[in-house]
Amino acid sequence: MREALEPGWADFPGRVGFAAWDLDEREPVLFGARRVVHPASTIKVLVMLTALREVQRGGLALDTEVRFPDERVGGAGVLKDLPGLRCLELADAITLMISISDNTATNAVIEAVGFEAVGELAAELGCEGTQVQRLLMRVQDPGRNTTCALDQARILDSLARGTVLPPRLTQHALWVLSRQQVRDRLPALLPEGARCWNKTGEIDGSRHDVALIGDHERPRAVVAVLVDELADHRAGAARIAGLGLSVYEALD
Repeated sequence: MREALEPGWADFPGRVGFAAWDLDEREPVLFGARRVVHPASTIKVLVMLTALREVQRGGLALDTEVRFPDERVGGAGVLKDLPGLRCLELADAITLMISISDNTATNAVIEAVGFEAVGELAAELGCEGTQVQRLLMRVQDPGRNTTCALDQARILDSLARGTVLPPRLTQHALWVLSRQQVRDRLPALLPEGARCWNKTGEIDGSRHDVALIGDHERPRAVVAVLVDELADHRAGAARIAGLGLSVYEALD
């Protein structure tokens, strides 16, 4: 995979951070993987795992009611258009946060677990460039949200190997990731029979995707692609799709 990808970095349409490895062999392929960028919605994977860790510890339950504020934030999601919906069970809020990247649901989950718990899990997983210090779409708030490709790969690696959650909650997290509705990047070119558990992220000038890639039996590889300084979003998504195919083909 390293040999196949090397020629393409020079003409990539934007600054790319890339990290990938086979979950069994665990030899990383890295390019700009430690460069810190705005995470956009990829940070929601870490938030999900933090919430499920709190379920494991008994501080929350999947059916705990999560309340939404009267003032809803913009961006992705449907809750901003449903002011009469005041709360959902945690499991449903997590699904909205991942499957359609709902920002209001994300903020509610962050507030349910607390910034400190998110930071503690990031540190436990060895994330050196990741921090979550403010709610989404709240640019007036103090603090920063950051990540890098290597950190995102580490987060998903811990999920795939079952080191961050017990089996029941691991399977729940994988199911939620399988419901991701934006499929124009890492999963886009995968052949029939392949599977991709992914979370996209996007803001102006950036297109990201982080995923586990494998087959119907299990995830077999982890890959994180974070692209910023991107003028052509469509070209960026197409190149990310090509990287997803390259990772899958390298598994054979």
